[in-house]
Amino acid sequence: MKGKFSRLSEVLSGLIDLIFAGLLWLLCSLPVLTLGASTTALYYTVMKCIRHNRGRVAPTFFHGFRSNFRTATLIWLLFLLWFGIGAADAYAFGRMGYGPGTVLYSLSRLFFVPPLLFFPWVFAYISRFENSVTGTLKFTGWLTLRYFGRSVLLAAELAGFLLISWLLPQIFPLLPAAVCLLMSLTIEPVFRLFQPETDNASVDAWYNE
Repeated sequence: MKGKFSRLSEVLSGLIDLIFAGLLWLLCSLPVLTLGASTTALYYTVMKCIRHNRGRVAPTFFHGFRSNFRTATLIWLLFLLWFGIGAADAYAFGRMGYGPGTVLYSLSRLFFVPPLLFFPWVFAYISRFENSVTGTLKFTGWLTLRYFGRSVLLAAELAGFLLISWLLPQIFPLLPAAVCLLMSLTIEPVFRLFQPETDNASVDAWYNE
């Protein structure tokens, strides 16, 4: 009985941490321009606190937010530029009479596919590795193509998150961190291939566990 209560307590604690991390992500994403930094912080928090039980949610989240703010924000601005161009094209095609079912309409929607494939890799990578903006874009672009099957799966999970958020907004607080946790199962086996080993006993290499 005591063991069952302990397991139930761990599950409830994990759910609370997921919800709390998701709410922090939502709060820090509200300015829109900071969504990249908050997504990076969310992945870092989910990996360190929830998957590997290291530290507390709030301090870990804000550490990840501050330490990766510049790189994550600059790359997120590039995403916004891409989305803006795609939205402008779709609007222009609509004004010209190219509605659903036409080739140009379909092509305008395909414009959004590359960032959907790329998005999960790039902010997860920023949370774990140090690199320049250019270096990050090059390497995660290579990861997207090299592990294309995983990229498609991650894009499907991201699309599922958006769809469920639309259909069931009442459970939204649980979704960001839960989907991030699900994505980490696909991302982390790849990251471990590129994670440098360290012999420094003072370094807590929780990410290799």
